Amino acid sequence: MAQSLTNTDEFLQNLSRGSRFVVQRTEDSDVSGEYRVLPPTEYASGHVMGYYDARNPSLTIRNVEARYGFSDDEPGLGRLVFLLHLAGSRCIELGGVHRVELNGPTLGVYYQPRGVGKRSTWIRGTNETSLTVGIWPETLSEIFGFYPGCLPDFSSTGAARGEAFLYSRPLPFTLMSAAEQLLHPRIHPILARNYIATKSSELLYLSLSTLLTDHEQVSRPGTALDRVQQVKTLVDASLRNPPSLTELAARVGVSAQELSNELRAETRVGYAQYVTDRRMKRARLLLEGGDTPLKQVAFEVGYGHTSNFCASFKRHFGMTPKHAR
Repeated sequence: MAQSLTNTDEFLQNLSRGSRFVVQRTEDSDVSGEYRVLPPTEYASGHVMGYYDARNPSLTIRNVEARYGFSDDEPGLGRLVFLLHLAGSRCIELGGVHRVELNGPTLGVYYQPRGVGKRSTWIRGTNETSLTVGIWPETLSEIFGFYPGCLPDFSSTGAARGEAFLYSRPLPFTLMSAAEQLLHPRIHPILARNYIATKSSELLYLSLSTLLTDHEQVSRPGTALDRVQQVKTLVDASLRNPPSLTELAARVGVSAQELSNELRAETRVGYAQYVTDRRMKRARLLLEGGDTPLKQVAFEVGYGHTSNFCASFKRHFGMTPKHAR
């Protein structure tokens, strides 16, 4: 790892080069290595909170709303990044070769070599809520005791250290749930530093576990728990227009009644209620995360009429969407 990037201030100086976002060190925080990144105010509102640790997974939490369309370029620092895109939209182009459109819950993994640029683009009126866990590739072996075979060798002596890498897939339900806990934590300030470090490591482990499973392409046993977890992931990825129970049953290879029974046993509610619960939780996340217009929030979670969404939200939480902001 380059010596210049073991220090938080020097890391932030490198991070800000060429970017339109303004990087600020947070001096009065209870968490060491904390910083804030602000989007260009003429185009967007919101912020990115970051927590840098040179030897361990480093977390960022992004809530950005684009009033106008704009792009931002980030310099390549040689970091391996696990991106958990929860809501909203963004387009990422890496090294002029790789491109991914983030329009739903997505797990993205990318390696950005030194000198290779990454451009993010937001279109007018869109928002983004996401988390990232960044790490220096050579510390992977120190953390896990081995270098994961699901990734090219990006370490300082690895053959792939100069090659950009990007992989994306629907965000698993387990990762979505873990990420949501970090957006609005209720934790005593004295515990904040260790809490963030622990949750960052959890997200790294869960992300890498997903990659290892995908890489091995193992046919897992078709147990009820496997099917329910698959259903949860598919629902979270399509809240605007979720599949029917019959469609899901065909996807996982059982009857609709059997899947309904398995889902109820796991969640204690029927499929329709489960979809509503996830829609309401996503809606509250969007409402608490910024100034996304109410009509857009309703659309993001599958409601064509704002009045129907408001009624459902009030039934679910006992308050109006306005009071949830």
